[in-house]
Amino acid sequence: MGETETNQPHGGNFHLSKWFLDFVSDNGDAMIFYSANLTWHSWVASYTSWLRYNPFSGLTVKSRFRNVQIPQQKENLIIWKDVRFGVSGKWESLAEVIKARIVDTEEGFLDWICFQPASRVALKINNQVLAGSGYAEQLILTIPPWKIAMDELRWGRFGSEQDTMVWIELRAKSDLQWLWLNGAKMENCIIKDDHIDLPDKNLVLKLDRGVELESEKKIYSVVEKLVRYIPGISKVMPVRFLMADEVKWFSKGEIQIKCNTIARGVAIHERINFCGISHELKKRALP
Repeated sequence: MGETETNQPHGGNFHLSKWFLDFVSDNGDAMIFYSANLTWHSWVASYTSWLRYNPFSGLTVKSRFRNVQIPQQKENLIIWKDVRFGVSGKWESLAEVIKARIVDTEEGFLDWICFQPASRVALKINNQVLAGSGYAEQLILTIPPWKIAMDELRWGRFGSEQDTMVWIELRAKSDLQWLWLNGAKMENCIIKDDHIDLPDKNLVLKLDRGVELESEKKIYSVVEKLVRYIPGISKVMPVRFLMADEVKWFSKGEIQIKCNTIARGVAIHERINFCGISHELKKRALP
């Protein structure tokens, strides 16, 4: 199936639409906004989260499962607001849409739509107005994610004044990989936590992993609350999925060609490990 064929409706009783929006300011602030709707059999739940990093005050996270607002698209704009968080924002696209069908089976699919690999962002938080850069994507799943074959997942996005890079890698028996540099699909890449290597271009993206935005069992912490709205969902999740380790970084990044730096910017990237669950962690699995 072609990379842009993301509209074929097959699957069963599972449907998840998950938005990811981020924002980075010139003074080092970073924010991530999630907005998601999940339907599973006859149950419906929504989720939103706001992660904010400030170099001086550190990390704050707010989340809830009620009164969730979904981003609205209007031409090259994505508009999102949350009255309870006191946040409203506009993401204006600076790059072409990228999309791919990451998983496609008889049971369902996973579509990834990067509406804005690079954005100009204006945020209003209560009475404070902020301007900076950003990124926006949507995931659409009709297959439960715990049924996707993967031992590790790596994802990330980098932006500088002139360059963008977005990557996804599923590691399993057969590794699957997608990477776009300035909208062009790249092949034969090496994706690591601290660097991305494009041998065909003699290009390396160095990532300093300077700030850990998250380092936890996030799936477990979300599902722990989700079971109030969708009873029994934790019982069908394998422990290795439920107890996966996730770490997300906010990095300063440099694109280098033959050890010469040609661009500097920032990246938000993550690794999720679905392997290595200990006996003690198995005991913590939700009932």
